Amino acid sequence: MPINTATRSKQVKVDLLNYIKQSGLTRNDPLPSESLIAKQLGVSRNTVREAYILLEKEGVIVRRHGVGTFVASSHVIQDPLNEFLPFAQIIRKSGYAPGFETLSMSFEQVTANVYDALNVPPDTQLRHIKRLVRADRQPVIYVDDFISPIMEAAGLHWDAFDGNMVDFLSSSKEFVMNQIQSRIRVTSLTAEVARILELTEGIRVLSVWSTIFTTENQPAAFSEVCFNSDFVELNIVRSIRT
Repeated sequence: MPINTATRSKQVKVDLLNYIKQSGLTRNDPLPSESLIAKQLGVSRNTVREAYILLEKEGVIVRRHGVGTFVASSHVIQDPLNEFLPFAQIIRKSGYAPGFETLSMSFEQVTANVYDALNVPPDTQLRHIKRLVRADRQPVIYVDDFISPIMEAAGLHWDAFDGNMVDFLSSSKEFVMNQIQSRIRVTSLTAEVARILELTEGIRVLSVWSTIFTTENQPAAFSEVCFNSDFVELNIVRSIRT
C-alpha cells in the first residue's frame, strides 16, 4: 500500500526493519534494490535512499558501492544513553510495538548499593517495583525500581503507574526531576531474571544502574536494568574537547 504521509522516509525505514526481521535476514544478507523497494511501496527512490541512510547511520545495514546493500548485523534495539528517551519511544523507533508489565510492587529491605544510591539508612523499608518491557511480546528489558522515601512522602498514586518511571515521578507537584546518572556494568542473570527474560541462568548481560535526581539534587529513585543483549544495544555518543 502506498505511503502518503509527511514522514515517508521514517515509515520506509520501519518497513525495512520489519522486512529484515520477518525474512530472518542476518549479517551480510542482501536487501532489495532502492528501485524495487520504491516500486513496492509507491514512493520515490530518494525516499528509499533516505531510509537506507538512516538505517546505515544506526548500524543496521551497510551499503557497498557498486555491489548492493546488506544487513550489517541482526536487528537490535539501540538505547541512546547520551539522551533520555522512554523505553516505549526507543522500541517504537526500532520498529517494534512496546509492552509493559508491572510484575510486583512491595515494601522491603534491600541491598547496600541501593541504600547508598538513595542516601537512606540501612534497613529502611523501600518500595520495590519489578517490571518487564517487551518488544512485540518478546521480553527485552527487566527493571528493578527502588523509590526514595522523599517520593513516598509526595503522595504519588502508584495504582496509576504506567511503566514510565521518569514521567510518573515528574507528576509530583512537590518535586521536579532534573537528571539521571547511570553506570554500565556486566552482571550474571539470576534464576528469576533469566526466567523472566527467557534466557539462560548465569549468562552475562549488560546492566545499567541509574539514579534519578530532583532539581534539589535529591535522589528520587534507583533502578537496576538488565537488557536482553540479543535484542538491545547501548549506544553512547561522547564529545571530544579540544
